Amino acid sequence: MDDITFLDLACLMKISEDTTLERFGSAINASIFDASNIAGTLKQKDLIDFTSIFPGPNSIAVTEKGKAALTEAEQRAATPFDNLDKSILLQISSGKSSPKDIQSSISLNSRDLAMRLYKLSRQNLLTYELKSGQVEILLTEQGFLKASPSQTQPMQPMRQMQPTPAPQPTAQQPSQQPSAVQQPGQSDQQTAPKAIQFQPKPMNKKQLAMVGVAAAAIIIVLVYLLMTKII
Repeated sequence: MDDITFLDLACLMKISEDTTLERFGSAINASIFDASNIAGTLKQKDLIDFTSIFPGPNSIAVTEKGKAALTEAEQRAATPFDNLDKSILLQISSGKSSPKDIQSSISLNSRDLAMRLYKLSRQNLLTYELKSGQVEILLTEQGFLKASPSQTQPMQPMRQMQPTPAPQPTAQQPSQQPSAVQQPGQSDQQTAPKAIQFQPKPMNKKQLAMVGVAAAAIIIVLVYLLMTKII
């Protein structure tokens, strides 16, 4: 069951007691071609079973293996949020909207990724849409906030910037200012006030203290196969 995908789980949840093979496409928002392909794939994985009666209708039912996969996914959905969940959300927030793209980025097998995406969907951290035999994943507002960096990280640059003005001899600067005032009329010592004018460093401490570092696929063929080969 390691080949189970999130698309498989999403399609299994769309199958009810009155679902037929002929109407499976409308249930998963797919064409007859895409729906037949997905149905054939699910049957090959022994996740569903369906009849092959011409001209139909043909019923679809989730197998015991399919029910076990949904039960496991529901159990995992109750586990706490962890770093792997956050990594998945980060991939989605960076623009990856399909399970295949996410899987290639984090090198996680399809089954575990399917269970994680199901969990994040149940926890209202992401939402998904079935369309044209594919699944498109988007973050919710809560999921976007979970994927954002923590608020403690922007404080680190401030702690690094604060010690830099500390070694400056701020205590000696006031003592130099009176010497410049006591000798305003001497022409031979005009260079001394110029040296003092290039030391406005105490004013930069307040500016530094204010700085903060706030980012499915062969349907018609399978329909024919269902009528001819798959029985």
